[in-house]
This record gives sequence, C-alpha cells and structure tokens, in this order.
Amino acid sequence: MKNYIKEFGYYLLAGLLFWYCWIIITDGISIRQGVTEAIERCLNVLIPSLFAFMAVSGIIVRSGLYITISRPFGVIAKVLLGMPKELFSIFAVSNAAGYPIGAKLLCELKDNKCIDSRTASTMLCFCFGAGPAFVSATIGLAVFGSTRAAMVIVLSCVVTNAVLAAVMCRIFKPRVTAAQRKPVLGADILTDPVISAGKSLAQICLLVVFFSTLMSVLSHYSILAGISSFFGIPNGETIISSMLEISCICKLENATYAYIPVLCAICSFGGLCVLLQIIVIVGGRFSLKPFLLTRPIASMMSMLNSIWLSKLILPKDIQAFSNTERIFVKVNNFVPSVCLILMIFLLKLKKGVAFSK
Repeated sequence: MKNYIKEFGYYLLAGLLFWYCWIIITDGISIRQGVTEAIERCLNVLIPSLFAFMAVSGIIVRSGLYITISRPFGVIAKVLLGMPKELFSIFAVSNAAGYPIGAKLLCELKDNKCIDSRTASTMLCFCFGAGPAFVSATIGLAVFGSTRAAMVIVLSCVVTNAVLAAVMCRIFKPRVTAAQRKPVLGADILTDPVISAGKSLAQICLLVVFFSTLMSVLSHYSILAGISSFFGIPNGETIISSMLEISCICKLENATYAYIPVLCAICSFGGLCVLLQIIVIVGGRFSLKPFLLTRPIASMMSMLNSIWLSKLILPKDIQAFSNTERIFVKVNNFVPSVCLILMIFLLKLKKGVAFSK
C-alpha cells in the first residue's frame, strides 16, 4: 500500500510539473512580470543587504576571529544563554546578518571540525533571523515607512532566539570540539569567503526568481485570492505569498501597526523559499529536524514578543499606513549590484587563472 501511495505521489508531481510548464508556455506575460519583480527585489534588496554580511561572516570564521570576538561576551554567553563563549559571535552575527548566514557559518565550523553535528543542529534553531538590513528595507520602509516598526520586528525575533538559546543550550549542551587557535589572515582567507558568498547569493536569488514564477501562476489563476477569501484574511494574498517567499512582504498595502505580530511570525518562520535555501546550504551535513520543529514555536513566540515591544517602541496615538509607492524599487541599487556580480565573477576568474599557472 505504501508503495502505491508513493507511486501515486510521483505521478501527481509529474502532472503538476507538466501543468506548470504548460502555463509557462501559454501565459508568458504574467510569468515575465513575476521574474522581473523578483530580479528587482534581488538587485535592490537581497544583494545589498546580504552580500557584505555573508562575505565578512565567512572571513570571521575562516580566520578564527570568531573566537576573539566572542571573548568579551563570555559571561553573557555562559550565564544567560548557556552556550560556549566561542559560539556567541556566531549567534550574534546570524541574528544581525540575515537568514542564510547562520546556516553558512555553522557549516563552515562543521567542515573545519570546530563543532559536531549535534551542536550545529541545536545552534541553527536560534541562529536564524531576518536581519535589520532586510527588515528595514522590505518592511520598515516599504510597508510602514517607519524604522521603529522594523525595530519591533527585529527585536521580537532576536528576543525569541535568545529565549530558545537559553533553553536549548541547557538541554542539548552545545560544545566546541576543536582547540582554540590564533587568528590567521591571508589572501585566500579574504578572497575565498567573497567568492563563496557570491555563489551562495546566486543560489538564493535563483530560488527567489523560481518562487516568483510559481506565485505568478497561483495569482493568475486566483488560487491565492481564493484561499484568502475563504479564510477572510485582509491582504491575504500578500501574506500567503510572504509565507512562500519572504521578500513578497514588501507588497503589503494599507497596513497598520496591527499587522506587526503577523509579520513577526512570518519573519521568524522565514518562508518556504528560505527553508529550502537552508536545506541546500546545509547539504546533509547535520540534521535539520530540530530546526524545522522549532519554526512554529519561534513564530508564536515572536508574535507574542511583538505585542509588548510595540507598546514600548511604537507611538501610541499614530496609526501607520503603508506607502502606496514601492520604496525599495526607488532605491537605486541596480547598477551597484550588477557591478558587484561582475566583480565576483572577475575575482573567481582571476583566481582560477592564477591557480592554473
């Protein structure tokens, strides 16, 4: 019986893929529009907000500087969070940089045998966040036109991760397996993380573009609108799209501060596209079950944290409505992002030529 169900699943998947390909052929206009919007988001938001953090975080790990950076925070790491002091910088950078950074840093440590698989699985549960740059660009400015709203969302996610860390580190006891070493700097340690960050960012952007085509199809056939109407969700189509691909949050219209708890929950969850990115980056190095099981818990905790943080940070007498214009599109990051892509390509090409000589 199990084999029949599995075989039926294969046929169903094949049928859906055939239907999807047929739509791509017959409805090129909506697909093209989705791809164009996704490329704009990648060039104007994702690349500017993620690349520098990805490159710098790679340098911090490969050089061993993460140990030096963590030392001043040893008391906070051990007493409040219950984690080894060497790993505090990984926690801090992951929450400040953006979604894929935590997974990338933990994979670097695992590959260098600095931590074991259990520690990596545990740490990933709370080394996962949207990051201030991404939240400010896609939500704070584009949706609310307010940096305070972005601050509430970021702090809600960070507080949630800190609570998860304080609980999980005391239960699973992460540890650093490799001996401490002195920081090492060199040409390869500076260039390799830059190239690696470019490759990872390319994978992320390609997944974003693919998901954008999928959502264009769902929107064209009013599937998202139908789900939104069935459950009676205001702005439901955008919210459901954001649960699939997080950067779609910037399309939210006429949003008041009442939407902030929902947006906090979505940011802690990350969206299906981000979860797939994490799966690709980890590549089977360690188990993702703890990470996937804690996503719903983290979403609920962030929603609750946003309520009391909103009372502390947001103005009490002002209802913030989203801007009708797309602020992130007006930011002219297109040319710098293209130049950055060319720079990474030339750096990779130059290194390959030097190696061949």
